[in-house]
Amino acid sequence: MRSTDLLALALAALFAAPLSADAPQVPTEPVKPTPVAADPEAGRRLYDRYCTQCHGAEGKGDGPAAEFVYPRPRDFTLAIFKVRTTLSGQLPTDQDLFHIISEGLPGTSMPAWKKFLTENERWQLVHQVKAFDSLGLFNEEPAKERVVIGAAPEVTPALIAKGKELYQQKKCWQCHGQYGRGDGPSAQGMKDEWGFPIRPVNFTKGWRFRGGDRIEDIYRTFTTGFNGTPMPSFVDAIPAAEDRWALAAFVKSLSRPQKNAQVLKAGHITGEIPADPYAMEWEQAGFADFPLAGQIIKEPRWFKPAHDVITARALYNDKEIALLLEWDDGTQGADQVALQLPVQPAGNEKPYFILGDERRPVDIWRWNAQTGLTRATASGAARQTPRGAGNLSAQGGYRDGQYRVILRRPLKGGEGEVAFEPGGFVPIAFQLQDGDNGEEGLKMALSTWYYLLPQPPMPLSAWFWPLGIGFLALGGELWLARRMRTSARRAA
Repeated sequence: MRSTDLLALALAALFAAPLSADAPQVPTEPVKPTPVAADPEAGRRLYDRYCTQCHGAEGKGDGPAAEFVYPRPRDFTLAIFKVRTTLSGQLPTDQDLFHIISEGLPGTSMPAWKKFLTENERWQLVHQVKAFDSLGLFNEEPAKERVVIGAAPEVTPALIAKGKELYQQKKCWQCHGQYGRGDGPSAQGMKDEWGFPIRPVNFTKGWRFRGGDRIEDIYRTFTTGFNGTPMPSFVDAIPAAEDRWALAAFVKSLSRPQKNAQVLKAGHITGEIPADPYAMEWEQAGFADFPLAGQIIKEPRWFKPAHDVITARALYNDKEIALLLEWDDGTQGADQVALQLPVQPAGNEKPYFILGDERRPVDIWRWNAQTGLTRATASGAARQTPRGAGNLSAQGGYRDGQYRVILRRPLKGGEGEVAFEPGGFVPIAFQLQDGDNGEEGLKMALSTWYYLLPQPPMPLSAWFWPLGIGFLALGGELWLARRMRTSARRAA
């Protein structure tokens, strides 16, 4: 018997199996009717134009772009879908498919098609996606009920604390890690239903949550699970809805919004810059997130980088400047980070962002988890010349699913070095490679040019002037009030 036949029998048994009287009850409601009738010719035409590049001509997720993206495009033929409002193992509703087509999936190559297609066109794609179902499940057992999410409770410290307890009790940390960075002991070697590698989601990056990062979205995922992945429904493990809400509140508390910036501001401190990347001075320093993308311009092109952002902080004193670079990584592999600067700034004209060019070379500071600090001058990808570290130093390490690396150098630049001056903008760019993802050479995530700004220390006069003006204003008001009282007595 073919594997597809066995799968069909298993799924049929699943859908036909009666619910046990002791099974947790999840409130559901009837699925709304699909508002647009199928037009097979229109649906196929739209699919061929917009979807085959990734999902393939027959909907098997094997289009010409499939091998270049992570996660891989959905295979529609087995009717296994992750983001749904139906119970674990069930088919999605038509509205679920319409929502994903319209809104896209964060953290994937699936865009929000509502920006490009009309509502009617998106409904035709829903019908076309269902037509790829090789098992006939959408015809035989279409979704009739959807989960009622309900209103989210007020998020309080007590609710988050309860969720934290459940996170430990139900061993969510085994996959997602103690701090939610996807670095749990069970995270290694995970695969999806099709045998492709899959990583647990990083809960600190809410902008990458596949089904959305609202607390309602997180609660829905805990209730329905993600079909075709190791992420189960928690209805059996956590039958009480209020407990699943608590867990959702805790997971939501782990995430933060992305804080993008064009300028990394270095704060001035007195005394030494801490060597400990977890020191209070670093924690209090303002941070900024800098988006990264795969290097797809020069061969070998890299379309599926492991990292999409790097976080940076900067401090300086009267002698030196230091940058703290941070990135989450669920695997402690041979990662490498690089900071790129112009050898000599030339006004608003910057070097080519991929390793400079012949006219405008770049100074590259690299730190590798295995080999430590190296430095090079580059005038293009094929023209990199190693140079001594000089007075540049670096230290870094890995803890709790995150790398932290400190790069430091004196403010004054030597030969072939840019000088850092308070109030002066210096172009900077970032490169990041994940060793466990096969990234080396030009296979990397990288940024465009940004700026580093050592903020001038605030002079004492900046504090005295507002106080002086305040005292003058107060004195003026007292004088005016006294004069008005004197005038009133004379008039009487």
